[in-house]
Amino acid sequence: MLPRTLEHQVELGEEVARDDLQEGDVLFFSKDEKGVSHSAIYMEDDRLIHPTVSNGVEITSFEGSSYWSETFTEARRITEPPAIAEDNDIVAGALEYIGVPYVFGGETPDGFDCSGLIQYVFEKVSGIYLPRTTDQQWEAGEEVPMEDIKPGDVLFFSDTYREGISHNGIYIGGGQFIHASRTQEVTTSYVSAAYWQEKFTGIKRFTDLKITSDHPLVAEAARYIQEVPYESGGTTRSGFDTAGFIQYVFKDAEGIELPRYVDEQWEVGENVEKEDLQPGDVVFFEADFLNPAIYAGKGQVIHVTPDDGVTGTYLEADNYWATKYYGAKRIRK
Repeated sequence: MLPRTLEHQVELGEEVARDDLQEGDVLFFSKDEKGVSHSAIYMEDDRLIHPTVSNGVEITSFEGSSYWSETFTEARRITEPPAIAEDNDIVAGALEYIGVPYVFGGETPDGFDCSGLIQYVFEKVSGIYLPRTTDQQWEAGEEVPMEDIKPGDVLFFSDTYREGISHNGIYIGGGQFIHASRTQEVTTSYVSAAYWQEKFTGIKRFTDLKITSDHPLVAEAARYIQEVPYESGGTTRSGFDTAGFIQYVFKDAEGIELPRYVDEQWEVGENVEKEDLQPGDVVFFEADFLNPAIYAGKGQVIHVTPDDGVTGTYLEADNYWATKYYGAKRIRK
């Protein structure tokens, strides 16, 4: 697979001298100083095969044609696909799922949609807990310009199957990105393809969202992410309910005895404003009842939900939890 545009194709392979041409080399031409405007595949006996405006795909002479010989700029021998950053952890993690079928709403290796793949890979590889949907993921991380894109960054596209931000994929280097395609499966595509250029919205970098384990409460809570399920009335590592998790972590990490139930936990410690949150603070959400979580820094919390057990959530971009913020407490010995 090659990139879609001439400007990217001419960067591939190795340059070949005009007098060393071999069958299969790619020749590039330019009519002026604006850059490469045409390409052809070299054949034996001084012949080119290429599309022409007048006759479609045809075979013509190269050196025997004054037009093609005079507009020639360079030749490239392309024997391998563009290099991708397989040594990048996020890229390597995503490549494991090439060929997994597209499933709308899918978020496991049995089937992914685009944002499900992004969320799964970042959580599994780097412990970065992104929101679930494309528009929510767009609200997280740092925006970077195309000229600064790096492997592991996430490209976003708009107005694909619906209006607004609706698709994304992980940049893997070589001008390519990996994504769960609605029309195919988990696959790679070139950013330079006309369709993706038309739909391109921007790039986000999520690497700075990785939870650090510098704080003992955060380190203890993070140990149980994806490891311990929800259990009604649970207070041990075989299963936690929401308040049981907070009680256990504080006891195990700091030796602090907290009340068993969330309403009583809310009465402990000092109030903290949202803008002053620090790792280890307890954040409370209000749904049908109060739901506590441990603030992990960088806008993320660790908590227990009935569906996911112990999990991480990027608070500000999660449409559900962000709207249910109730308050926060700082609890010290």
